[in-house]
Amino acid sequence: MSIGTVALLGLQVAAVLAVGWFASSPWARLRLWEWPERALFSIVGFAGFAWVLMLGNLLGGGAVFGAPWPVPAAAAMVAAAGLYRGRARLPAGVPWLRLALAAAVLLLLYVGPGIVGGSGLRTGDPPWHLGWTEQLLAGERVPSGPAPEFGRNAYPWGFHALLATATRLVPSADPVLAHEATHVLIVVGIPLAAACLARRVEPRAGWPAAALVSLVGGFGWISTGRPAFFPSPRSPGAGADLVVASPNSVYELLPPAFPRELGLVLLGAAAVLLLDAARSDERRDRLAAGATVGLAGLVSLPMFLNGAVWLLCAAIVAPARRRVRLGETAGAAFVILLPWALPAAIDHARYGGFVNVTPRLGVEWPIDDALWSWGLLLPAAIVGVWLAARSREASRLPLLACAAGTAALLLVAVLRGHYDWGVAGNATLLHQGRVWPVAHLLAAVFGALALLRLAGRWRGRAGAAVIAALLTCAAVSPVFASIHLTRLIREEKAGFVFGSPQLERGAFLRRAAAHLSADDVVEVEDSEALAFLLFAFSGARLASFDDPRAERNDLRIRFADLAEAWDERMRTAGFDAGWRVLPADEVDLRRPVELGWFAGRRWALIRER
Repeated sequence: MSIGTVALLGLQVAAVLAVGWFASSPWARLRLWEWPERALFSIVGFAGFAWVLMLGNLLGGGAVFGAPWPVPAAAAMVAAAGLYRGRARLPAGVPWLRLALAAAVLLLLYVGPGIVGGSGLRTGDPPWHLGWTEQLLAGERVPSGPAPEFGRNAYPWGFHALLATATRLVPSADPVLAHEATHVLIVVGIPLAAACLARRVEPRAGWPAAALVSLVGGFGWISTGRPAFFPSPRSPGAGADLVVASPNSVYELLPPAFPRELGLVLLGAAAVLLLDAARSDERRDRLAAGATVGLAGLVSLPMFLNGAVWLLCAAIVAPARRRVRLGETAGAAFVILLPWALPAAIDHARYGGFVNVTPRLGVEWPIDDALWSWGLLLPAAIVGVWLAARSREASRLPLLACAAGTAALLLVAVLRGHYDWGVAGNATLLHQGRVWPVAHLLAAVFGALALLRLAGRWRGRAGAAVIAALLTCAAVSPVFASIHLTRLIREEKAGFVFGSPQLERGAFLRRAAAHLSADDVVEVEDSEALAFLLFAFSGARLASFDDPRAERNDLRIRFADLAEAWDERMRTAGFDAGWRVLPADEVDLRRPVELGWFAGRRWALIRER
């Protein structure tokens, strides 16, 4: 990234957190939160702000995100209301030096590779999210995907609404930069979520929990002996450690950002509210906890499942008079989820139900391999659970119940993999990879209790030295992974191509995409990679596409009848394209709208008459 791009990225992150700060201020003022909670709920506040805008976009036929001014205007009104009511004050007692050092370490490890390499985005899922976001920015009510005519998107739109909001918030930003900014929010948000949860059971446990969730890797560095990171879990060199999509969610902090990680941040915030709701009679606590679970579900549906399990567990251990009231929490969650869930349910009934659109499920590690990848976190978590269980403090019971619920959900996920349950065409809903990040977050919270007990046995400098030595040893794998990932991004390997010259502004791909919009259908000959990247950068529909991993339904249409209709159309007449992209040596060079290079070949964009 250039200095200008890094500055723009910093401006976007600051704008997102500022809007989120003001949006969450009314609630925070009632709760009298300290700085960790205020920082965490700035992210939640921005997600809620994006939800409100998306609701307006649905009701307004796409007008909110389809024009450049509504989002900044709404942000200005939220900020003005906060300033008028005196909600701009920072909490007292912020340890600025310690906070700056912690932020520097996290950003260097987990954001640094993308900055040095040019971009932390890679092929795979991110182009889909970019394309869906471009469709919102083009004025669509909901993002519908790359298929012409038969596109109906069943993917929750919370992540795309957030990207669209961040894009519109800062002039000259685009969804790629918004995706990078979201990664920064995740790197900051997951340690904050662990810290705030830990503070609910032990006020001093915030810093240890944040360190455990973000710095403690496994022991893969012993077997590799050198900086290493494996971007495919199907070819790991250190078991479940030092690999993308690891059960150790330290490696989920590396780029790119995915909805599941942002959903984990929101789920952690929901748990903070849920613990407050479980021990209070305040109705607003219950409603806010449920609403945050709903936001987490709109970003990542498996996180809604995790949140629903937590709601059930909290209700089971709550006193009888509060158990019924926690039903309000579930009601608030479904209200937030309803603007997406109701249309999806109607389409499910109209179009023959869901079909499986995942060409190949991710790796599901054996339990012993997965837990071994946690390294020093595993014994710390076990000791922490034991300490919490033997304690008579009522504040720890709801968190223990949530941990039991997560363990049960993980068991169901293991059984799903063993018996190959389809789960109504959505096997990823109960994939282990959707449960391990939640288990890892809770493990860090309980591990913090063990670290505090260890520090109590060696008081003063001796205790600090022991803990520092343990954390230093545990952080070797994340450091090695960061170093190696930086090298992969700079060399444009493993799909990390978004920092390459052929994808930067001014390249043929971006110039061609600027002529297209979500209303256009484009035909690309002889390059599926170029075709899908045109969708990613413009939201345009693809007249044809051949995914080598799929025999049918190459554009992953979610509903059975529409998928069959698309396949039949591709077998017969196909789709009419208003634009075509061809190798330049096959066309009359007087006709192209744009000419340029991609993947070593010269291409031409032509508008059909």
